[in-house]
Amino acid sequence: MAQRFYLDASALAKRYVVEQGTLVMNHLFRRVVRDDMMCLTLGTLEVISVFVRKKNASAVPDPVFRQAMTDFRSEVIDAANFTKPGD
Repeated sequence: MAQRFYLDASALAKRYVVEQGTLVMNHLFRRVVRDDMMCLTLGTLEVISVFVRKKNASAVPDPVFRQAMTDFRSEVIDAANFTKPGD
């Protein structure tokens, strides 16, 4: 049986905003099929909250924020093969 990976908001945010742990998340996304990844639907809202907090604190510039939102939407929110229990 394949391993499944449950990703919380903190882990997922590292995929889109560079910080400690980003390399690990990038590696995971390169090596694991989306069908074997999951996050709670509520977790997607928490990730967006992380992005907004970082933007409002000037920790990330607006172009990085917009790209993070676009990539997150594409890879997780709108991805049918990324499991989101609670949908």
